[in-house]
Amino acid sequence: MKQIKNNFIFFGAVHQDFVFELKNDLIKYRTNPIKHYESYGGVAHNIAKAVAEKEKVSLVSINSDNETINYLRKNKIEFINLNKEIQKRYYAILLDKFKKLQLGIANTDAYEQFEGKLINFKLNKKLIIIDLNFSEKLIKKIINKYSNDNKIIICGTSPFKIYKIKSLLKKIDCLILNKEELFKLTNIRNIFKSIKYIVKKNSNINLVISNGANKAYGYELSKFVSVKPPNIKVLNENGAGDTMAGNYIYYRYMNFTLEKSLLLGVATGSIHAKNKKNIKFKSDDLKKISNKIKIQKENLNV
Repeated sequence: MKQIKNNFIFFGAVHQDFVFELKNDLIKYRTNPIKHYESYGGVAHNIAKAVAEKEKVSLVSINSDNETINYLRKNKIEFINLNKEIQKRYYAILLDKFKKLQLGIANTDAYEQFEGKLINFKLNKKLIIIDLNFSEKLIKKIINKYSNDNKIIICGTSPFKIYKIKSLLKKIDCLILNKEELFKLTNIRNIFKSIKYIVKKNSNINLVISNGANKAYGYELSKFVSVKPPNIKVLNENGAGDTMAGNYIYYRYMNFTLEKSLLLGVATGSIHAKNKKNIKFKSDDLKKISNKIKIQKENLNV
């Protein structure tokens, strides 16, 4: 039984991300010239990378090539492989000439098909952060096995994958979703009513809902707040939500208040989105953009 020393432990995806940016307006059924960028992605990886700037973390996933593992080590992420075989997986997005997302495609069946028979870690008083790329069966196994002695944090990943946790809401300590993931989980297309639905299932849950350039909401123990992101020119939409989630998780579990954690999460997500390349945040930049964000109390009537 393997013991993991780090307190932040991520279960989920790490793979190549490909970004294709159109140089002109899209012409259907023809070859379109593009700019091409590559980076590492996967929701668990993206969030782990944000936390790893401040704290030692471990990433548990299906096996990766040596280049990927060396990259993770350089970014202070301990990699723990769950199998021996290296399977291809990737994510790609198409941006228009204004850098707006037009299409995302994912080849991530390798995660879904992994059975996870060897998940047998000794974990106690850890923060276990899970994306939803693994199969429903495996995600249930991880949550049921470790929820009694650890904090379980779920990051939404996709509206197409959110069904995997619908029966497990009572065992989740923190749930971070975007608006569409929230609506798909509850079958209610209203943010406030959807939050009420989840809170009735688990009154102790810490809940964060992001809504792009609109308000982000935070709920915990009857405290309900929102923050409005600053107006920015978006240059790097890919991964901004994961950056927000990673920083929120770090600050909240370093005992910052709900309000302060949400503010800092939104601030770091905004910094990510307004820079062409992923950068490390300078304290002055974080302070400057944080001053433009207002926290507001909301009334949920729960």
